[in-house]
Amino acid sequence: MQIALGRITLTGRQAAGLALLLAAGLMLTAFYRQIDLQAIHQRAESLNGVLVFVLLTLLPLAGFPVTIAHAAAGIRFGLGWGFVLVAFSILLQMFASYGLVRMAPGFFARRLEPVRQRLPHAAHQPLTIFTMLLPGAPYVAQIYVLPLAGVPLQTFIAWSFPITAARSVIGITFGDVSDNLTPLRIAGFCLYGLAITATCAWSFQRLRARLADPPAAAGDPTPRG
Repeated sequence: MQIALGRITLTGRQAAGLALLLAAGLMLTAFYRQIDLQAIHQRAESLNGVLVFVLLTLLPLAGFPVTIAHAAAGIRFGLGWGFVLVAFSILLQMFASYGLVRMAPGFFARRLEPVRQRLPHAAHQPLTIFTMLLPGAPYVAQIYVLPLAGVPLQTFIAWSFPITAARSVIGITFGDVSDNLTPLRIAGFCLYGLAITATCAWSFQRLRARLADPPAAAGDPTPRG
């Protein structure tokens, strides 16, 4: 099922994601006053910064939701340092995922076969952008499947890093101001989330139309070019 919003067509999964985002915003508004977020921020400030950064870097490599990790970074380090450290952690994650796939390709191939089958035959640059915008693909799958598909390290980082870093801003900012949320700020986060989702959906659809290739066959993920 597809839903058309002007020139943007959302899949059923994307529309469900938007609905969940709106529902989360409404729930957050309803329960915000019942959560002592100031106490959470004060507790976070007492945590060892090095340990928090290590967890911020390692947990997403094991499948921990990256948005939650980025929000935690915003709580602990604030917006400025939070973004710097999150960006550094993303860079480390990409180097680490590339190295891990090179060491154990069979292990990742077995687990990422469903994602690999959704990838098109394409040159490395569009393939990387396509994968990072792929609806429903978690961050942990994206950063492992691209090295598995043969994307060179330089291309992988050059395109994956800015996309992921740009997306991280919303989580970091939310964590930073979560102890002083207002209905206006909550509405702003929801609108920003909608804008990011719609932009990614539009970009993905344009790229998919440009590639105009069937999904890669099982066992043949290597892109052209």
